[in-house]
Amino acid sequence: MVGQIVEITDPGHWLKKSRGFLQVHNDGQLMGQVPLDDIQAVLVSVPGCGVSSVLLDNLANRGIPLVICGHNYMPSSWTIPVKGAVRQFQVMQAQASLSAPRRKRFWQRVVRSKVANQAAVLDRAGKPCRDLARMVRKVKSGDSDNIEAQAARVYWQRLFGPDFRRDRDAPGLNSALNYGYTVLRACISRAACGAGLHPSFSVHHKNPQNPMNLVDDLVEPFRPIADYVVWLRREDYSDELTPEGKLRLAALVSLQVPMADGFSPVSLAAVRMCRAFAKYCRGGELEEVMPSLPMALDTA
Repeated sequence: MVGQIVEITDPGHWLKKSRGFLQVHNDGQLMGQVPLDDIQAVLVSVPGCGVSSVLLDNLANRGIPLVICGHNYMPSSWTIPVKGAVRQFQVMQAQASLSAPRRKRFWQRVVRSKVANQAAVLDRAGKPCRDLARMVRKVKSGDSDNIEAQAARVYWQRLFGPDFRRDRDAPGLNSALNYGYTVLRACISRAACGAGLHPSFSVHHKNPQNPMNLVDDLVEPFRPIADYVVWLRREDYSDELTPEGKLRLAALVSLQVPMADGFSPVSLAAVRMCRAFAKYCRGGELEEVMPSLPMALDTA
C-alpha cells in the first residue's frame, strides 16, 4: 500500500467521488482528480470546503482517513473506518487485554527507536549525538526513567538552536513540525485500522479526550523523519508554512527507509509495524520492524 497524500489548501473546493476517482471542483469546474485506490490519506487544511457523503463512504470502505486541520495545522477532526475494525474483533480484543509487562516491553522498543533516530538526525545535522546514542541503551521497560523526555530536552535545542522551544501553538518551525506529524499520523492511522487495531487502545498515551492514543504511540519512532525534513529546509519553514512547504511534507510517506530486508517507503514501513504489533498483541514475538531515517536527502 503505497499511496499519496491528497491535500486541500485553497478554500471553496467541493470534494466528490466519480467513477473511482476523488474529484476536486470549484465554481462548477473540475480542478483535478486522483484515483481512490492511489490515496493514502486526505488532508483539508483550510475552511470553506465541502465533502460529499458518497466520497466519505468510499474513503471509509478503503480505510482512507480524512483529516481536518485546525489551528496551526493541528488535526481537529479525523474519520476512523469502522468496517475493517469490526472484521478484526479478535485483534482488538487481544489489544485491549494486552498485559502490562508486554505493554511496557513494547513501549521500551518504541522509545529506543525514537531516541536512536533522534541521535541519527543530530549526526546528519553535524551536531553532537553520542550522549543520545548512549541513552538508547538506558531505556528500561516502560521507559520508567523517562529517557524520552531527557532526550527531547537535549535534542530540540541542538537541532534548531538554544532558543527553540517545541510549542504546538507557535508559528514557523513548530507549525511545519505539526503538519509533518499530521501527515505521519494519518499514515499510521490507516495502517493501524488496516491491521485490525483500534486507534484508541493504547500502549502508553492515556489522554481520555484523544481517540488516537495508539496512533500517537506508534508514530513516535517516525517523528524524527519529519524533524529531519524540516531541518533540511529550516530557512523555508522559519516563517509561514507555504503550499510548497506543505507539499514537501505531504511526500513524507513516500520516502524510502531502511528495513531488515531492504528499503521500503514510510507508508509500507507503517503497515509492517502495525501488523507486527497486532501479531504481538495476540501473543507473538516482538519483531524488529521499527523505522530508521530515510536515505540521505538533499535540500532541492
